[in-house]
Amino acid sequence: MGFGNGKIIEHEDGTAAYVKSAEFTQAFRVHIADVRGFSVTKSGKMLTRDFHVLGNGTTLASVEVNHGTSELIEAWFRKHPLFGSRYSVAAPVLSPALTPAAVMDAAMPASMIADELRKLAELRNEGILTPAEFDAQKARLLQR
Repeated sequence: MGFGNGKIIEHEDGTAAYVKSAEFTQAFRVHIADVRGFSVTKSGKMLTRDFHVLGNGTTLASVEVNHGTSELIEAWFRKHPLFGSRYSVAAPVLSPALTPAAVMDAAMPASMIADELRKLAELRNEGILTPAEFDAQKARLLQR
């Protein structure tokens, strides 16, 4: 994909390179799947910016580009199907017996149980919970 002052070249190995206009060497080449985000900082020259390609907690590449070019490069990466795919994590599948409430209850320390009981009592006193609902929730918390 060509830009006014450079182009992105996609390689068969899952990498993409940015080459500035009138240059023959790559300004950077990164694995598309490793890219997680971008940042732009002001450079020392007028009308240019330092464009940073970010990975998982690290800067994968940095290049000085003309003002406006960073947005075009970022848009290209974000549209790519491999963008950030190395770090995509599927949502865990919970079995019917392991509901989110069950996970929370299993990990709840005693101090949190007391706090939850206080909150439940406030809800009961405000009329938001019926006494039966309060008793059911209290029993659930104390079963541990």
